[in-house]
Amino acid sequence: MKRQRLDYLLCLRTLLILFAAMLLGACSSTSTLSTRASQIRLISALQAHEIESKCEFLGSVTGTHPYNSCCLFGFTLYGSYWNYNDYALNHLLDNAAELGASHVFVNLGNGLEMRGESYLCAKCVDSYGNPDQDYCLDPEGKPEVDFCVDNEGNRIGAANCQGADGDTPEKCKANRGKWIPSILQAQCEARGYAWVNKSGDLETCVSRGGEWRSRAKDQISCESKGGDWIVDEDALRSTLSPAKGQEERGSEPAQRRRAIPQPQ
Repeated sequence: MKRQRLDYLLCLRTLLILFAAMLLGACSSTSTLSTRASQIRLISALQAHEIESKCEFLGSVTGTHPYNSCCLFGFTLYGSYWNYNDYALNHLLDNAAELGASHVFVNLGNGLEMRGESYLCAKCVDSYGNPDQDYCLDPEGKPEVDFCVDNEGNRIGAANCQGADGDTPEKCKANRGKWIPSILQAQCEARGYAWVNKSGDLETCVSRGGEWRSRAKDQISCESKGGDWIVDEDALRSTLSPAKGQEERGSEPAQRRRAIPQPQ
């Protein structure tokens, strides 16, 4: 009987040790930033107020630790406050990256959960300097445009290069051709034909046999499309005071520094 009691106590102690190890390990969990999240810039409350009228507000975001039920043990036994805080911040930035944010204002709150506001103060432009937009690729793999359809359902009046090869006015001119612009809506309807607008959403695009291409929401997707990701530095410039010892805005460290919020 005594031997069974000792075995029972030994087994119970082992289970308690394993449980404690798992609990402390969970509370000290850390997370790493995704590539997109690492490109988001943290801003102060003053800067957030400044860019409200200059940038696109994407929405509120939160960040929490997945094991928040063990937070008390993490604070008192393991001292994992900073790991907990880092995880919540990384989680918040990842959520902001999913929305396509370039800047985030973080309100630390009580340290157990982070809340913030995400903004887009950047844009993707193509090689001609035009802003990237949502668009539909037609079945031939070309960006869809508005077009005119005759009474037999044939598409007419598409822009073309007369006398030479070239799918843009610039290429046509370089090849000594004459660029013929596409027919206008008024001209199409004056002939009794139907004017068809290009697809404005995914459902319409797919129903026409096309492929929907969404606007680039971050630097990675922008550059993968051959575009340039341009951050609006002017949106924050007026709130930055060189008199406070800050580095010049044009320097590399000043552009990439992140002010990690500290606990209150």
